[in-house]
Amino acid sequence: MIFSFCLFVFVLGVLCGFNISLPKRVEALNGSCVFIPCTFDIDQQYKDNLTDSAKRMWFKAGGSTAVFDSSSPNTGLLKGEIFGTATQNNCTTRIDNVDQSHRGSYYFRIEANGKLQYNYTGPTYSQVQIGVLASPPKPTLSVFPDQQKVRKEVEVFEGSSVSLRCSTKIFCPSRPPSLTWSSSLIESVTGQQYQSQTDIISDLNFTVSHRHHRVTFTCTATHQIQKQNTTKRSHLLSVQYAPKNTSVRINPAGLVLEGRSVTLSCSSDANPAVNYTWYRDTERPLNPVQTGPNLTINNTDPTHSGRYYCTAENKHGTQNSSVLLYVQIQTHFCLRPADN
Repeated sequence: MIFSFCLFVFVLGVLCGFNISLPKRVEALNGSCVFIPCTFDIDQQYKDNLTDSAKRMWFKAGGSTAVFDSSSPNTGLLKGEIFGTATQNNCTTRIDNVDQSHRGSYYFRIEANGKLQYNYTGPTYSQVQIGVLASPPKPTLSVFPDQQKVRKEVEVFEGSSVSLRCSTKIFCPSRPPSLTWSSSLIESVTGQQYQSQTDIISDLNFTVSHRHHRVTFTCTATHQIQKQNTTKRSHLLSVQYAPKNTSVRINPAGLVLEGRSVTLSCSSDANPAVNYTWYRDTERPLNPVQTGPNLTINNTDPTHSGRYYCTAENKHGTQNSSVLLYVQIQTHFCLRPADN
């Protein structure tokens, strides 16, 4: 057994031959695998003892029996694969079929011929804690170019380029999850998917139009574990755009008789909501007649005939529509009795 002595120097730090680099904590998904990146160093005086036949082992904190042994990787509590070779100072390990019994802290041990037998148990960052999640977390959604996590509703402007980014964590590199997009529009949507060291990422890039207003985009993450498991996250797009499809209608429709009432109604598709202004072509210059979506004329007469214009306006623009109103004079007939 090796007793290691480290010299602490204020300037140079810790001068010690046995060191290990591994994360403080890794998370696993129940039924999947977990990847523990790991490298180690040994004291130079034991360099000749380290061969590729050396045992690379994992122990659970508080236990005295190896839960993983590179010489028989499928016989211990932890079953999987250790990568590289001992002479490459590689202790990176994949643990398969993780379940709740695998939760806890683990430390690494190297065993070789001769005196090289060492537990990497101190002083700091020498143990890795495995946490086991019962189900995968929901993916995260971000919007670019703002590069912020999106709120429940995302506000964008018509004509702008937008990228919705969906990402989910990779728990098992040999079986990475997949991401798919869907929306409340009829057409299908496909993102550009790529992989970082820890995450699967999919970007959905498009130019915003008014058709995207109040459209829900959903990202679905599918994790390949013992059985397929999916999680989703959705967000609503709020598009700011100028008035479109502005139109005017007459109510009641058809012939307008003198003395009757008539209402002109204006409608428009826009976000934010528009302000309506009415004009009449007999006014020179055109002066506003009334504001609001409806223009009502009571007790009509021929002087009310003419073309009426409706202007729909919001902060992004204006759009006009018009209608021709014709008031027909009622003709009264007087019947005289026939002469005998």
